[in-house]
Amino acid sequence: MSVQSKMGSYLDDFSGYTVATYATYLIAGAFFLFPVLWVLSMSLRQPGEVLSYPVQFLPQQLTFQPYERVINGSAMLTWIFNSLKIAVLEVVGIVFVTVPAAYAFSRFDFRGKKYVLFGVLLFQMISPVVIVIPMYNMMAQLNLLDSHLGLILLYIGLQVPFSIWLLKSYFDTIPKGLDEAARVDGCTRLQTLIYVLLPSMAPGIAVVAIFNFVFAWAEFVMAFTILGESDLYTVSIGLFSFQGQYSTDWRVIAAASVIAMLPLLIMFVGLQRYFIKGLVEGAVKG
Repeated sequence: MSVQSKMGSYLDDFSGYTVATYATYLIAGAFFLFPVLWVLSMSLRQPGEVLSYPVQFLPQQLTFQPYERVINGSAMLTWIFNSLKIAVLEVVGIVFVTVPAAYAFSRFDFRGKKYVLFGVLLFQMISPVVIVIPMYNMMAQLNLLDSHLGLILLYIGLQVPFSIWLLKSYFDTIPKGLDEAARVDGCTRLQTLIYVLLPSMAPGIAVVAIFNFVFAWAEFVMAFTILGESDLYTVSIGLFSFQGQYSTDWRVIAAASVIAMLPLLIMFVGLQRYFIKGLVEGAVKG
């Protein structure tokens, strides 16, 4: 094929629809990326550049003083460790609870199944802000205030409906013939779930784990309500504590925000292929 024919074929493929699609991607990417870059730029500025006019995107002179104040002058590392512990344990608890539940909803037929699933979905539509006061009273009666255990159990309860629905959709795409073949070979229900179905469910479990990790890392309302001691703070409450009553150094808040984003970025880069594979397979199978 000649060069001209190759160029003609390439131009034919590069249609107006393709241009519009990539233009939409660029606009959406800039829309989400610009605030992150702006926070990063603000965290590297001198004190007089924050409210300077005209507004400049790039700092005139770089400084790492805000990062030094965050690391040395606050309990930021403790808050990151607390958030990491809560998020990991919440993900483990969610997977432990929702995988058997989703398996049961997918494989078993029982009376009232549709109504139970509708109730699960209805609970997911309730905002945590609406139930924050009842949850606080319940945690107080159980002596779980000011404890990470209480917050972990609360997060698990809040995220169970979403996780069940997502995992059930993945179980529904796995042929029931695998269950029958495993039962013929002598496997119990539990053995079938663990050794036969879970390997096929790995992408779906990865998506559930990542979504729940991000939720536990960024959640503020419940954490602010349950936790009262600064040593127990999560990252979201720690960021809020940097805001002063009379004056606020926005450079420090920006630096703390950048530090708080790093664990999520590292996790996403490390699990990117599993996350994308899970979303794509879920969309294709759905």
